[in-house]
Amino acid sequence: MNEDEVGRIMRRYIEGLFPKVCSNCGLRFNSLREYAQITTHKGDPVSYDAALGEWNPSQPLGTLSFANCPCGSTLSISSEGMLAAQMLQLLDWARSETERCAVNMQELLRQLRDEIDMQVFKAPEASAYDDRG
Repeated sequence: MNEDEVGRIMRRYIEGLFPKVCSNCGLRFNSLREYAQITTHKGDPVSYDAALGEWNPSQPLGTLSFANCPCGSTLSISSEGMLAAQMLQLLDWARSETERCAVNMQELLRQLRDEIDMQVFKAPEASAYDDRG
């Protein structure tokens, strides 16, 4: 698995979480692009499995990325619902990538999130991580 494959998997998964609605103000985000345009990232994404040093958990806890809605509420994008086998593949990639690049998990997840955001803004009508490439 390489960075492009990881990006494709993550972007496809995250795009499938929309539409998303803020439970506080009712603002509806119809797409990942709208969400990225309107919200503000809050901190770095967190891999709870990696934070616990669990690189091959039998039941992955997953990853969360937080953002603030314009109303001030904190929203999240979660890996909840992703197949466990796919989560384990992503964790394995992340572990090897953090070692190879000498970065911590938060840095790696931030870089991946920033890359997905950049791709979302470059290609508003189509996913840069689609099946054509």
